[in-house]
Amino acid sequence: MDVQTIFILAVIFVISISMHEYAHALMSHKLWDNLPEMQWRLTPNPMVHIDPIGFLAIFIIHFGWGRPVQVNPANYKNPLRDELLVSLAGPASNIIMALIGSFTMAIFVKFGMVTEILSTFFQMFIFINIALAVFNMIPIPPLDGYRIIKFLKPEYGYFMEKHMMYFSIWLLILIFMPGNILGYFIQTIVFPIFETFVRIAGMVVGVNFF
Repeated sequence: MDVQTIFILAVIFVISISMHEYAHALMSHKLWDNLPEMQWRLTPNPMVHIDPIGFLAIFIIHFGWGRPVQVNPANYKNPLRDELLVSLAGPASNIIMALIGSFTMAIFVKFGMVTEILSTFFQMFIFINIALAVFNMIPIPPLDGYRIIKFLKPEYGYFMEKHMMYFSIWLLILIFMPGNILGYFIQTIVFPIFETFVRIAGMVVGVNFF
């Protein structure tokens, strides 16, 4: 990727990851957990959510991560259900941002305000947020999706948490293995969702993207 594309990717990463982690913190706060607020995570401010190494990795391997929000399930009224709600809040925020990006792009195109750079930004913003939502729903810890398994089968969830280090290693292997099977799997899901979001936004606003 050229410098301009990497810069756009970095900006989108900062926005998307910060809102993702803020959504976790906000949902946990709404469910009576004060730990995110005590740790100053109850804010969309990127300075508290971006991991320096994860940010630098964007420029090196084009893959990054943020600082996970810590929660205290002991504060929840229904721990298994509320842990799931907190986990789902992150991917949900990315889906909402992808929809907002789709409609904003459609409006800009409708009124002739989109440039080549803006078009690139909007398309990457939509795609990356969908990809983040899909990636985080993979049921492998420490990703958000494993909470679904924990909610449905608590014993499996507790087993995953006990051996999280090993699951994390396998996740890294899947991400960086030759052929990038995981990346291909995600893209086969992300592209259809991307096209659907953009198509719907275009239909509502009155722009024909396809």
